[in-house]
Amino acid sequence: MQYILGMNKRASDFTTPAGVGLVQKTLQILDLFQNDTPKWTQARIAESTGFPRSTVNRLVRFLTDRGYLAQADGQSHYSLGPSAIDLGRRASAQFDFRGICRPVLERLSVQTGETVILTSVVGTGNAVRCVDQIESTHEGLRVFEQVGTVFPLHTGASPKAVLATLPQDELENYLSRPLTELGTQQPIDKTALRKDIAKTVRRGYAVSVGETYVGVTGIGAPFFWSGHRPAGSLAVALPDHRASSKTIARIGAYLSEGAADITALLTGTTEPSPEETT
Repeated sequence: MQYILGMNKRASDFTTPAGVGLVQKTLQILDLFQNDTPKWTQARIAESTGFPRSTVNRLVRFLTDRGYLAQADGQSHYSLGPSAIDLGRRASAQFDFRGICRPVLERLSVQTGETVILTSVVGTGNAVRCVDQIESTHEGLRVFEQVGTVFPLHTGASPKAVLATLPQDELENYLSRPLTELGTQQPIDKTALRKDIAKTVRRGYAVSVGETYVGVTGIGAPFFWSGHRPAGSLAVALPDHRASSKTIARIGAYLSEGAADITALLTGTTEPSPEETT
């Protein structure tokens, strides 16, 4: 299958749309191309954005010529093209995920005094990986996680915080597979898991007791990429004897606030400080 890309044209051959408004419209079109909606026709783009068909046609042609969109021969739909893929690869290589999230982890460490864990969604979205942590400052019994450890979404607070945010079809697909407990490999009680997911949605954070390690309570809250796609979670792990219901609620509130701050950073919705607007 061949793709109409126009990549052999010189930069001088293109007429660049001028004005911030057109830049915003161009980005809005690119934002339509998500994992669950990878292909769009011009008609669907116009319907979804409300842009005039002439504007959509002009911007789609521009993006196709630049290689950010691709159109299969004889097909009316468009998908992201090689320039978009290359941009994503460069962004991924240069993106300092841990560095961006670290100030929030440090704040949570001060607020809770317990071990704070940062996870990111792995590959196809069926697991999370521990990518950073700050260990507890408590004397005596402390909890810590091995950076790099991967957990399935159905066990532990940090994974289940992500599980509860999946679109319904993806959630049902995940729950349809055989699921077992860590360590014992016993089948998961899916009825209980569904109830736990519902509680997580209502609270805004997940809670687990002894699911990953005996004697450990976990609390986790999810954060997102644009389009409300789960990116990972923040979690706090602490010994059961320090995990009163009041403590869990307090830490859950801290985590929810921290996760919202990371979502704002990842999606570019952070409000400018007063100094930046003067």
